[in-house]
Amino acid sequence: MPDTKRGRERKGRMKRAQRRQYEIEQAVEARDRELDFDELYEDVEIELDL
Repeated sequence: MPDTKRGRERKGRMKRAQRRQYEIEQAVEARDRELDFDELYEDVEIELDL
């Protein structure tokens, strides 16, 4: 089957949509991974040597 401009354009749009969806999912996962360090270490005392 010959390559057509319409097919290439459609494939390009699909790839861009997939990439956008992937980037959105990555941003949401990164946001969910953000830790609250105050809560995480509230029972731990840390000494800093300055």
